[in-house]
Amino acid sequence: VQPPLSLPFERGKLWALTGGPHGAWEQNGSWAALDFAPGSISFGCVRSDAWVVASAPGIVTRSANGVVALDLDGDGLEQTGWVLLYLHIAKENRVAVGTVLDRDDRIGHPSCEGGFATGTHVHIARKYNGEWIAADGPLPFDLGGWVAHNGESPYKGSLTRGDESVVANTTSPSSANIMRKDDDL
Repeated sequence: VQPPLSLPFERGKLWALTGGPHGAWEQNGSWAALDFAPGSISFGCVRSDAWVVASAPGIVTRSANGVVALDLDGDGLEQTGWVLLYLHIAKENRVAVGTVLDRDDRIGHPSCEGGFATGTHVHIARKYNGEWIAADGPLPFDLGGWVAHNGESPYKGSLTRGDESVVANTTSPSSANIMRKDDDL
């Protein structure tokens, strides 16, 4: 069972679902990741003051080269239990290895650091016992009730919560916008 997870950004801030289920690490790997971008008036790889936050409590086991790994079972090992991987986290203000985080504690700023990216965003994926867990499948990615669904190809897809739906789009039209509300997990 996936532990309770929240969207990876602060409450009351407008972000966009810019990538539906797609490869967690390799382009053709398990469709385990989702991408979110903060609101911006500029496109491309630009500096952002927005914050990526912890989707659950845990301990930071890796923090380098744009990657932050958050171990949710607290044993300090990425190979056991649930781990969240955040990619494209800027070096400036990035959380340090060994930091114990509560839900909503700041991890760092979204960026293009740590791999291929065409615009400032955060890439988030789940692992269980060292294996990527597909975003849509028997155990769908659930972020505060927002459940991931595959599209017809990588990066397409959506999140749904009840009768609400957000459709992934790299150009961030209003149909891709999503906001954590005060009463959200």
